[in-house]
Amino acid sequence: MMRLAIAAFAVAAATQGHAEAFNSDGVASGQSTSELIEFGPDHKVLNSRITYTKFEMANKSHPMNQLSGRCFGTVELRGGAADGNGVCVLDGLEGDRVLMGWVARRMNPKGEIIGYWTVNSGTGLYLQASGGGTFTSNVNQANGTAVNTLRGAVTLR
Repeated sequence: MMRLAIAAFAVAAATQGHAEAFNSDGVASGQSTSELIEFGPDHKVLNSRITYTKFEMANKSHPMNQLSGRCFGTVELRGGAADGNGVCVLDGLEGDRVLMGWVARRMNPKGEIIGYWTVNSGTGLYLQASGGGTFTSNVNQANGTAVNTLRGAVTLR
């Protein structure tokens, strides 16, 4: 009976995935084709569409390093307030894919949108990933250059 209990424990321990947490501080850069719609005085609607060509994480071994893909959503802007959300569909170098959600909360005096991001689901390496953090998104309205600064953590299982 004792051998059976030890064997059952060994099988359970072997089948549980090893979780590894990564600090997710980094910068994503790309190109925006977003549309800013003037709704009224100090009231705008942003139809956000950004294609990120590169993610550069502070930790070069981070699995998010070198992701690329599209983010899209809608944000209502009134004064310094921002209210909106969207998703990012991002691909890794090995064919893994991750779906991230984002929520815009405010706009700072520099015109950057600040909010939260979460890992929603994924495939391959990101199949059971979890995590999230904050973002600060800056889009140059003259040429569409987009830079998104990320802070947070991701856990892979």
